[in-house]
Amino acid sequence: MIASRARRCLPAALAFAFFLPGCVGTAHNEAPAAVYDFGLPAFSENAGAGADGPAGRLALDVRAAPWLGGPEIDYRLAYGDPLRRSQYANSRWAAPPALLLAQQLRLRIGFAAADGVADCTLRVELQEFSHVFTAPQISHGALLGRIRLIDGKRRRLAGRAVDIERPAREADAAGGVQALVEAGEELARQLAAWLDRLEREGKLETCG
Repeated sequence: MIASRARRCLPAALAFAFFLPGCVGTAHNEAPAAVYDFGLPAFSENAGAGADGPAGRLALDVRAAPWLGGPEIDYRLAYGDPLRRSQYANSRWAAPPALLLAQQLRLRIGFAAADGVADCTLRVELQEFSHVFTAPQISHGALLGRIRLIDGKRRRLAGRAVDIERPAREADAAGGVQALVEAGEELARQLAAWLDRLEREGKLETCG
């Protein structure tokens, strides 16, 4: 754990426990921030389907709660102070989580190239995207929110809740990032399956 402090930072409460200086940083000796995204672009077979698949007829709109509007990587010590939201000091996302997640979903599933060009919109409302510790060395990435399918007149055609957890391999920022990226990949799989089911049920008939 101590050997990794030059490249990754534990949550502040854990850092003090292990006497790791540098997680908070000072004006005189502050390590460069580690910047994370969702990895190299990966296209799936669903994305290649384009307009022939259900997602190709939908615009994608990913929105996040105000507290997720910045590039900070959030963590929560659920075992000690569950109501407190904290951020890793020397690690951040390359862009706000909603933008990174939207890019991943477009590549994985194949939504319309630009918002607003389709008759219907799939709206993802992100409420939680954080690294949650249930014990000092046990944690997971948590992705919570809601999904709504709406038509051009803003009528709700379908909807569902999202509650995805993926275990973190390490109790630090890099471990949390990996777990959250895997949660985003699981969201893509669930969305693709859900849209296929809606198409079979005829709920996408008004979507072009």
